[in-house]
Amino acid sequence: MTAKRFAAVSSCFGAIALMLGATQALAAGSTTVLKFYDASTQSTGVGFDANDPNAIPPIGGSVVTTITLHNIGAQFGKRSGAAVGHVLLDCTVLAVNISTESVGGICSGIAHVPNGYFTFGGNGGFVDARVAYFDITGGVGPYANDRGQIEVVNNKNGSSVATVTLSS
Repeated sequence: MTAKRFAAVSSCFGAIALMLGATQALAAGSTTVLKFYDASTQSTGVGFDANDPNAIPPIGGSVVTTITLHNIGAQFGKRSGAAVGHVLLDCTVLAVNISTESVGGICSGIAHVPNGYFTFGGNGGFVDARVAYFDITGGVGPYANDRGQIEVVNNKNGSSVATVTLSS
């Protein structure tokens, strides 16, 4: 009789564990996509003159960039095109190859939007490509438990479009 009771109790706990796991999986499945346009960027070199096109940043130098975020489509209760936030990005130079004129390093940033902020990182600031990527590393407010990625498409005129995909 004890074995039957143990089996019944074990089955109940197993069913509860499965239901909790399924509930958590459903809750963890929400995704938010934000889209921004950037036409105004200011960059400052630390350890070198970022305005000199021939300047080679030293290892340990950095580029600090400020970006104004404008809505693509209505978001945060504001119309398309409205300024809704800003980004602060700090990219540190970790490698310089003078023969190929390439620079490598790591970037960390914070995006302030009306309902909170999220942090991100990656090497996107050093990628000389039309598309760069960053990973979402955390945040506050509705972004507190989010992870995801930012895809930045760089336009020939110097502007960019960022698609932020957040998953909680």
